[in-house]
Amino acid sequence: MKREAKFLKQQKIFVGGLATGLVILFVYLLIIIAKDIPAGKFTPNIHYIELDKPYQTRGNKIEVVEFFSYACIVCYRFDPLINVWAKENENIIRFRRSPLSGNETWRRMAQHYYALERLDALEDKHEHFFYAVHEKKLNISSPARLMKWTREESIIGYEQAVDSNFVKSRVTSADQLARRLKIASVPALLVNGRYVIKISDKVGTSRMLEILDFLVRKDLNLTPSLQSSLN
Repeated sequence: MKREAKFLKQQKIFVGGLATGLVILFVYLLIIIAKDIPAGKFTPNIHYIELDKPYQTRGNKIEVVEFFSYACIVCYRFDPLINVWAKENENIIRFRRSPLSGNETWRRMAQHYYALERLDALEDKHEHFFYAVHEKKLNISSPARLMKWTREESIIGYEQAVDSNFVKSRVTSADQLARRLKIASVPALLVNGRYVIKISDKVGTSRMLEILDFLVRKDLNLTPSLQSSLN
């Protein structure tokens, strides 16, 4: 009996050790496999959408369009990240923004954006306005409060610009593009008229930039004239 008990104990130890060894081997194999997976590999319809009918772009650089709204807190936090990325890649990309008009307040924000563009005030006032909305809690639902902000920022001609045909035309064009691409939430990115990156459970703002890098490099193969810009 003692010998049998001792044998069973040794057998359990052996089986336990074998199981542990198999687990370690399995984990090791996973690590090897993971190392073989290319970094930054992203999948269509999971991490980005490849358009059936690409949007026509202009110029010889890769165009990146950010859909955003001044009313969006995620856009506010994403803004410095996309600004840095755009600056670092300005030799190969052309970056622009397209404000989304989801409701009356967001439409007012789109009008405000294009009014600043009309007055050549975007470069100086874009970040100031974002800060005022989300840090100083500027009441963006009040046209009068917006007018007061522009006066405080010494922006001349705002009242005429915000009601101009230029602004109306730009807002209409932005709306049409967003509807065509089915952009219903922001931030979102259109890459070279071919791909759309949206926030999802698999894509946060940091990953958006990783996917953006991936797609820009992917499209560089389609525009050989830009290859030399990376060297």
